[in-house]
Amino acid sequence: MSLISKLKSCTKQLAMTVLLTASQAHAAEPSPGVADDTIRIGVTGPLTGPVAVVGAVAEGIRARIEQVNAEGGVKMGDGKTRKIELVIEDDGLDPQRTLANVRKMVEQDEVFALVGTAATPNNLAIGRYINQKKVPNVFMYSGVHALNAPDWEIGFVPSFATEADSFAEYLKVGRPDAKVAFLYLNTETGEIFMKAFDRAIEGTSIRVVDRQPVTSQDPTVETQLNTLKASGADTLVIIAAPRQGGEAIRFQSESGWKPLTLVTNLSSAYPILQSVGLENAKGIITSDFLKPIVGDKKTDDKGIDLYLDAAAASKVNFNVANTIGQTGYAIGDALVQALEKLKEPTREELMKVVRNIDGWQNPLLPADIKITTKEGSDIFPIEALQLYQFDGQKYVPLGGTLDFEAETKE
Repeated sequence: MSLISKLKSCTKQLAMTVLLTASQAHAAEPSPGVADDTIRIGVTGPLTGPVAVVGAVAEGIRARIEQVNAEGGVKMGDGKTRKIELVIEDDGLDPQRTLANVRKMVEQDEVFALVGTAATPNNLAIGRYINQKKVPNVFMYSGVHALNAPDWEIGFVPSFATEADSFAEYLKVGRPDAKVAFLYLNTETGEIFMKAFDRAIEGTSIRVVDRQPVTSQDPTVETQLNTLKASGADTLVIIAAPRQGGEAIRFQSESGWKPLTLVTNLSSAYPILQSVGLENAKGIITSDFLKPIVGDKKTDDKGIDLYLDAAAASKVNFNVANTIGQTGYAIGDALVQALEKLKEPTREELMKVVRNIDGWQNPLLPADIKITTKEGSDIFPIEALQLYQFDGQKYVPLGGTLDFEAETKE
């Protein structure tokens, strides 16, 4: 070989080495919790205690993930197929236990991300920590989306502001002179809802005549409800945890008050209505972003049947008609879609994906309600709702879908 040929050969080999080195330099190292065939995700929620019904979120997530794993796992954007390992911890909806759980999952279990963390105070409690550790907290089960770690968290369910707007829109048409009484959760949840509602009724004849606070730990809310009844209100808005919300539904019927009653999605699940008596719930109005499911019989809807199959196979501990468990399943599906789009298995890439969602569909969302976000301008994945009225046996749609896409205000 001539000297010139040798030089050309060496130059070519050097160029290939440089390209390979550059390529390797640009390939991000996987974040903690990621192996070639598995990815570890953390879930914390109230599996026990007085608000264990909210633990159905974790159960619903588990059902969807076990279903995906049974099919071989999720093929991620980097070309590798991984099974999802869930680490599920019980926090009893105690914010300090939530923080302890998250510390354990991040530092000992080395989870890649958190998903479906339940309740506003609990997400607030972990915000500073996950921001420090740069751990994604995605698809939170909270209608408050701007908490303590804006770069590392994103919600799933519609903002309480969106739900408030939907109730206000209904009253403007159906009861334009309404005298409204609030039974409200005494957290950011209730404050955000009422602030949005007050803003939405400005310039109308709708008036709020009384507001009574409640906590998820209150043994009874009868005192607050008697006060609201005495206010002369003809419309009751219930923003409460499931047990207190159920008590309010029973009270408004059995006390003889019987106002027009609007119940937020927090406490309008079908099993809650069953627990307080379906007849007592007749006429209540709620909002939802999910397809209505009231039993375990198969339908002609592929998404619902997929959910029913998963719930049966995973032996979930909630009634399949429970919208909280259904929401958990929908959150699990959103997580799967996000992982499928990860070009690199890093926490930073996950946040980039979930902040730029372009009209994802979901098995349990109606076709006209899609998941959409846009980094820098829209942090709310779901901003459309359907109003329903309970007829004593089932929820019946009221009008069409109310779409507030890119209009949600905190």
